[in-house]
Formats: sequence, structure tokens, C-alpha cells
Amino acid sequence: PASGITHQLQQVDRAHQVVKMASGGAMRESVAKNHLSSSREAVKRFPELKALCHKFIAAYEKRTEAADAKYGHKKYKAMLQKAANQNMETIFIDLNDVEDFCKQELMNPDEAIADARQIPKIQLQQSIERFIEDIESNASRYMKYFYEACDLALPERDQDFNPDGSAKDVIAQWRQRMLAQQQEAGDQPGAATAGIPLRLKNDFDVRFKPRDSRKPVKLRELTANYVGALVQLDCMVVRTSPVKPRVEVVTYHCEVCDAEIFLTVEGERFTPLKECPGQRCKDNKQSGKLRQITRTSKFGKFQEIRVQEMSDHVPVGGVPRSITVVVNGDNTRLVLPGDAITVTGVYKPMELPWFQARAQGTMQAMHIDAHSIKKHKIGYSETRENEDEMNRKLEEAQRSGNLYEMASRSIAPEIFGHKDVKKALLLVLIGSYTKTMKDGMKIRGDIHALLMGDPGVAKSQLIKQVCNIAPRAVYTTGKGTSGVGLTASVMRDTATGEVTLEGGALVLADMGICAIDEFDKMEESDRTAIHEVMEQQSVSIAKAGITTTLNTRTTVLAAANPVFGRYNPYKSPVENIDLPPALLSRFDLLFLLLDTVDMEKDKNLARHVCKIHCSFNDKPDANKKDDGPAPMDDIYEFKAFDAEFMRHYIRKAKSYEPLIDDELQRDIVDAYVTMREEEKNGDRDSRKSYTTPRTLLAMLRLSQAHARTRFSNRVERQDFDEAIRLMKASKESVELSAPAKKSSNPLDIIYDIVSDLLRQSPNSDGDAWVDMAHVVSMAGHKALSAEMVNEAIENWESLSVMIRDPEKKSVKFLVPPM
Repeated sequence: PASGITHQLQQVDRAHQVVKMASGGAMRESVAKNHLSSSREAVKRFPELKALCHKFIAAYEKRTEAADAKYGHKKYKAMLQKAANQNMETIFIDLNDVEDFCKQELMNPDEAIADARQIPKIQLQQSIERFIEDIESNASRYMKYFYEACDLALPERDQDFNPDGSAKDVIAQWRQRMLAQQQEAGDQPGAATAGIPLRLKNDFDVRFKPRDSRKPVKLRELTANYVGALVQLDCMVVRTSPVKPRVEVVTYHCEVCDAEIFLTVEGERFTPLKECPGQRCKDNKQSGKLRQITRTSKFGKFQEIRVQEMSDHVPVGGVPRSITVVVNGDNTRLVLPGDAITVTGVYKPMELPWFQARAQGTMQAMHIDAHSIKKHKIGYSETRENEDEMNRKLEEAQRSGNLYEMASRSIAPEIFGHKDVKKALLLVLIGSYTKTMKDGMKIRGDIHALLMGDPGVAKSQLIKQVCNIAPRAVYTTGKGTSGVGLTASVMRDTATGEVTLEGGALVLADMGICAIDEFDKMEESDRTAIHEVMEQQSVSIAKAGITTTLNTRTTVLAAANPVFGRYNPYKSPVENIDLPPALLSRFDLLFLLLDTVDMEKDKNLARHVCKIHCSFNDKPDANKKDDGPAPMDDIYEFKAFDAEFMRHYIRKAKSYEPLIDDELQRDIVDAYVTMREEEKNGDRDSRKSYTTPRTLLAMLRLSQAHARTRFSNRVERQDFDEAIRLMKASKESVELSAPAKKSSNPLDIIYDIVSDLLRQSPNSDGDAWVDMAHVVSMAGHKALSAEMVNEAIENWESLSVMIRDPEKKSVKFLVPPM
């Protein structure tokens, strides 16, 4: 009976599996039918939508923009006039305008289109509703429709014609004469010579600009449903190829029938013609003799860039995915490795030769044909769309006064304190200008800074905020960085097999900022790669037969911990820093940030952090107890400038090249000589840095950067005073801890710690035991190790003041403290 029941259960399972497979197959079949029916409906809409493309180009008016002198508010007619005059390479079809056009057409459909296509008015309205969706799902086809519409609406040239392309005009005139002669002779050109291809006749391209309401998709979310569709991605550029010419229309000349043959290249590769398709050769049953004419063919600019998904799009434990983006025309040379961009393009399969496709099997390589590229951060040398508005905001901020203070506080406003550090970071972002002497020697203008201090003083957050503001910045950590990763590595190109150089972090950050966190964790051999970069602003490479010099005009911003983890006040600053003098002297600013105990400062910091974690929109409670005045660095006291405004402010400041005033020369010389003399006569253990001639250049660079913040071309006394003040303030926290070090010794510190713990214990009668673990923990905050604690207590035991238990886990006073 048991075996019979088992057999029946197996039959039921098989029946369920058969039903499940049948239902799954039916579901797949229904999905395929739905796709097929929707595709057929889209094909039926092609004729009327093609007519709408023609009407959009010829009649759409953009009322929100300034009117053109010739065409008024007809935006695309004015753009076509510029293209006809060879003043514009690409006509961008803004899908926001198409959406607005569709709304107008839905209210009043064009009866001429409905009558020409012999369709009812309601069907035309339904096609208009699907117009935007069809463009975004089948972008390549509609790009051809809009190109044909632009060709039909292209006006004649006017007085604004750009005569730079005169060679193309000569070829076009010769071609028109040849066609006219053939028609006069009665020769009937074949299908290939029936007309000149549009790509050869026109010098402009047509591309789409996405809607503002369209949200970007993640790279790992691209599926087969997006093939052929217009997609928008947020990504990071990791590699760019050189710009190369790519043939768009190949021209052949038949030496037998004297015909001109055109071959339009649509994809990545093409097969050259072997037989002449001309009518005379066909009538004579000859294959002809074709010769490719490079002079009359058309070539376009072509570049491949490799993009990688953003770090915040990568799931935990995942590897960032990458894809190739193909850019053409004036989209080339827009981005560099390291730029964060939003790219809009058509998701297409990559065409491969038959032998490569056979080796690859069923896998299909994909790429994106770029239509529009938008940078997340605009560089200092690039113009903005809202230039006038940003200039107005900057003038208002300048009239309000104290622009230098407000801009410095806008760097990481959520971080409490560090006023001088933020001012120094603002000067690092602005910098000075590079001077080139008559003999070719260059003096750098970049300001390098090193933030060294105790853990938890927001060093990493500060340099990350600087990277967010700077339009070009690379962030890396010391432990995960090698010397090759900083400078350049030798790579072999998979496509061509050539040996090429791929730039590292410092090369990618050229004309920008390279932020290196955990600077003290780097290997000494890797750290030496920065020496040449920081002073000569270049990297010399001699690898694999490649000998060259790469530009690294980079500002280095580093953060590090002292050699003992925390700053030890019982050792000299030089022993705490423990970096080679050759590297330290290259830093213009060296901030030593100590976590000192200050009751008022700690209270304000705790209150500030609590406010950040509270709701911003909470209403004030009348019964709430007032804890005193708000701290001076409250982020709610002022409205911080956003990153876009900061970049505009820095861009304007960088346009000034201030010179040293003659009256300041004597003061600068005296200050430098005094610093050298004080370092010579001072205590060697109290030396915090090395004063070299580079220090003099650092003072000049800081003074010029401060003059730039005022939009001035002269360095005045206030600029020099601020530079000297910042250099002194960078070591201020060390000075605050110095008196405690000089007036006390470890014996007194341990005595105070044990007495404080004794008073805090519930049985504080002076005869209680204190746990040694608590004593060691409290002493660690004062930079005392466990060995120093044991040595101090042994000294007190020898003086019969303290005693420990036999296990040495507790300690108490023999003589009660006063």
C-alpha cells in the first residue's frame, strides 16, 4: 500500500509539472503575441507620424525664447538657417518641444494629414498621443524621419554664410554640373546614382535631447526591452579613445561608364562595391571598373568612451559594470576620464565581423550611440547656460559684504568649527596662477595642503566636500593606492594590440584636485611618486619602450593620522608627524588638528550634532527648556552657498592674476627671515615644520589666493596678514596642548585619574579599590600607554602612596587624597 501511495503522488507531481509547463508556455506565447501586435500598430502609425515630423520642423514656435530676426519664434527654422550657413553642426530635437507640440496638436489635429492618409480624426489623435513614446522606443527610425524633414525645410544661404567649407562647395558644384550633363545627354542614372545621399548633401546631423521629466536608468537595469530605445544613464567616464575619422558616405567612380556611385554606410562596417550598378554597365552587361574617390567621400569624427556605473548604484558586494559609448560629430572631445556625466543615446547591438561573431557565439556585445552628453559639474573654463543669473547672485553676495567668510563657511556647513581649516580649503580651491619665466622655468600656483590630526576631527569629510565642489577631483585612499595607480600604467589595447599608457589618479586629476585620504598608511616607495608631481607638476614615465612626460597640474590635498594613531603631546611634533622633510616641505599648509578637551566647545559640538539629527521643520515648543545661546557655528544661522554657486565664485576668482605690491616686499622678506631665525634659535623638540625657501613661495601663493577672493589684481597687506595668520593657526591646537605637557608629568596625571575615579565610585570613602582597566583607559585619552601607567603606579608604590592587589588588577590609596 505504501508503494502504491508513493506512485500516485509521483503521478500527481508529474501532472502538476505538465500543467505548469503548459501555462508557462502559454504565458510566453501571449507575451510574444502582445509584442507582435504592438509592433504592427506602431508600423501602421509611421506615415502620419512622419508627416507630423515635417510639420514640427516647419511650423513649431517656441514662445518662451527670444525671437529670431528672420523667422520669429520658429525655433527649428532658425536652427536650419544656421546649419545652412555652416554655423551649426548638430540640430538637437528637444523632446520637451515635441511634447508641447503634441499637446497643441491634440487640441486641434491637422485635417490635411488625416485627409492625406485617409484616416479618421480620432485615429490621428491616438497617433499623436503615442508620438513621444514611439520616438523614445524607436529612436533610430525617427531620427531619419526628422533628418528628411530638416532636409526638405532647409533654407538657402544668406549673408551670414561661413565660407570656411569652400572645398565642399566646389565638390558640390562639380557634382551638380555632372548630373546636369548626364541628364542633357539623355543618360538615365541607375538606382545608386538617382540622387545624392542626404548625408553627403548636408553638413549637419540630427540628434535628440531628452525630456526633463525622464529619469535616468541604472546601467545594470538595461534589458532587452531597451534595445533600439532612447536611454539615459548616470555614469563615470573611465577611458576615452583618440578621435578618429569614420566614413559615412563612400563615393566610387566607374571608369567604364563614367558614373558616380554612392554607398551610404549605416553601421560599423561595410562591404566595398565590386560591380558598377550604373545603367550603361548593366545594359552592356559589364561589371565596370570602380575606383574609390576619397576626396569626394564624407567622413565624420568618431570617438569611443568607456563608462562605468556610479558607485552609489553598485549593490553591496557587486562589481561596477561598464559599457562602451560611441560619440560622433561635435559630441567628441567633450569629456575626459574621471568626469561624471549623464549620457542619452540609443541602446544598440555592436556589429562584428563574421569570424568574431562566430567565436563569440550567442553572446551579443552592446553599446550606446550617444545623442546628448551632460556633465554633472561644469569646469572653470566652460560657459554655463545660466551665466547671467549666476553673475547676478554673485554680485548680490559681493554687495552684502564678507564674501570670503561666507564662502569658507559654505564648505561642509554641517561640520562644526574648523573655521581656519575651511578658509584654507577655500584658498586651496582658488589657488594662485602658474608663472612661466623667460627661460621656460615654471613656478607652480597650486596650493598643497595636509590635514593631520587625531581620529574623529572630520578630516575625511572635509576633503570629500572639497571634491564635491571642485569640478574635477579624484578621491583615493593611501592603503588602496599604489605608485602605478597614482602616476600611469602600461596597458595593451584589446582592439589594436598597441601598448598605451593609462593615467592614474594624479593624471586624471590634471587641472583639478587629487584628494588622498589615510596618507600615512601609504608605502614609502609609493609615496615617493608624489614628489615630482607636487613641485614639477609632471610625471616622467619610462616603461615598456615608452618614454614621455605627462602633465599633472594637480592640487594635492591629503589627510593623515599621527604616527602613534593619536597625537602624543609628550613627543615633539616632528616625531608625531613622521614624514620625510622632502615631502613636508612641498606642502604649503600643514594643519595639526588635536582633539583637545574644552567643556564649552564640547557642549556646542554636541548640541550642533543633535540639531543635525533632529527634524528640520519642527515647530518651536513653548514649554521647551532653553539650554543657552546657540553655538556660533550653527548651520541654521545663515544660508550656505550651494556647490554650483561656489564653482562660479571660484571660476571668477581664478580669472585674476594679482601681483605683489612694492610696499609689501620688505615685510615679506622680514617675515621669512624671522621665521628662519626663530626655527634656528628655538627648541628642536618643539619644531613643527621645516622652513625652507618653499615656505616663502607658500606665503606668496596664499597671499595671492586671498587677493583673488576679493577679485583684486593687487596683493595688499590684509592678504599677506591673512596668509601669515593661517600658517600660524595651522599649529594652534598643538600650542593649546603644550602647557599641559610642560606643567605636568605622568605621575601627576595618574594621581589625578585615580583620585577622580575614586570620587566617582559609590563607596567613595577614600579606602575603595579602583579598577586598573579604567585607569589605563582614562590615561589613553591623555596619550599615556599601559606601560607608562604601570611605571607611574610603581613609583607611587615605592613612595607608599598607592598599593595594588596581588593580581595587580586594582589600585587604591594608602594615604587618602586631599
